[in-house]
Amino acid sequence: MPEFDPGPTGAFATHWDNRPNYNSVKARFRMNWGPIYYRGRLDGTARVIIIGQDPAADENVARRILVGSAGQRVQGFLRKLGLTKSYVMVNTFLYGLKGQIDAEAKTISASASIKNWRNQLLDLLTTGQTEAVIAFGAGAQQVVDLWPGASGLFVAKILHPSFREDGPLLTNWNAALPGIRTHVTPDPGVTPDTTPYGSKFKKNDLADIPPPDLPFGVPKWMGTGDMAWRTSPTQIAWKSLATDG
Repeated sequence: MPEFDPGPTGAFATHWDNRPNYNSVKARFRMNWGPIYYRGRLDGTARVIIIGQDPAADENVARRILVGSAGQRVQGFLRKLGLTKSYVMVNTFLYGLKGQIDAEAKTISASASIKNWRNQLLDLLTTGQTEAVIAFGAGAQQVVDLWPGASGLFVAKILHPSFREDGPLLTNWNAALPGIRTHVTPDPGVTPDTTPYGSKFKKNDLADIPPPDLPFGVPKWMGTGDMAWRTSPTQIAWKSLATDG
């Protein structure tokens, strides 16, 4: 596997070139950086499809979804399944949502142009290798409900990694993991981490975003912490305290 993601080709490139137009609902989205499409394997080797909600600042810079703090929590969750590469991730929306997943956002998500285009994408991602679909958050869970292709697949609907309280979030994830593990084959040479989460996230619950998930040329710190963190010793020390406590 190369040390960077070369980007989509073939049917995926064509489908993303024909993405839906968000202009009629642009008041609800941060569109200045353009659409952010995916992260992970597009070559048919993904055994798990991850559905998130919408990109944020880190994703705008990296041009891949789920690379900031939420993405590193998801990466740690995948490590507990024994996965380090055999996954692909897409979002409910191609652009950053202003505000939360509310009734209006769900109406937008269910609109014909956005829903049908997204369902076609999910159909493209689904192969004979697909073992599970994991929907993180209310927006992603609605996506699964609106996707006919989910019928017959194992689907786990769990809380979003940015859920406001660690305790309920980690209780939810602990409850879901055993069932997901029964459906997912670990990557070769990888042993699932069966240690339960505690009452709040710790540093070792997170995992860096693998370089092959990111495009050529992104900074080396990308995927290892929030975009706001750089190389300042003071910031690094504070971050260590914040995540290890």
